[in-house]
Amino acid sequence: MKTLTFPKTNSLLFIFHTLFIAYLGTTTASFIEDTCKQATLISDDYIYCVRELARLRSIPSYRIPDANGLAFDAAQLTYNHYLNTTLKIEELSRNPGLPPWVKEGLSTCHDLYVNAISHIKIALLALENSDPYQAMFQFQTVIEAPGACRNGVFRFRERRMLARENRKAERLSRLSLLMLNLLYKRSLSLPPPA
Repeated sequence: MKTLTFPKTNSLLFIFHTLFIAYLGTTTASFIEDTCKQATLISDDYIYCVRELARLRSIPSYRIPDANGLAFDAAQLTYNHYLNTTLKIEELSRNPGLPPWVKEGLSTCHDLYVNAISHIKIALLALENSDPYQAMFQFQTVIEAPGACRNGVFRFRERRMLARENRKAERLSRLSLLMLNLLYKRSLSLPPPA
């Protein structure tokens, strides 16, 4: 007799997702879930969206805002991660035993992330001024930095140095872009101000 088994990743994600939602409380969880559902098309993006935005609830003073606020928070999470990645790159660069070409690669990655941070700052200002199109435009550049760092700078073995940071940066950038896209679509459907 054959028994049905489910892949471990999906069941673990489902369990994690369920526990997180139970922790959040129904109203907040429902708002985050609904916003993430509208912003994402792929179930993996949806789960990531809910998980990352739900983490904000661990901040005692945090209050769940509207969709604009969630997009701002996603962009802020991306900014914080990019900033932490530049600090890690600086720390790795101080290793005197690194070959010169690895140090040069780290320097290039650092420049890519610093440039992306400046675009995130512009995007955050655009969001504060209710301009989701400008914020989306800025994040088109931001989302390229981790891939350029990973693929264009290092040989295969050295990619592991920043693999986790690049992967998370790509995911957070994508999440921010999805949330900004949702805001932009909503802004197109609003009637013009009187």
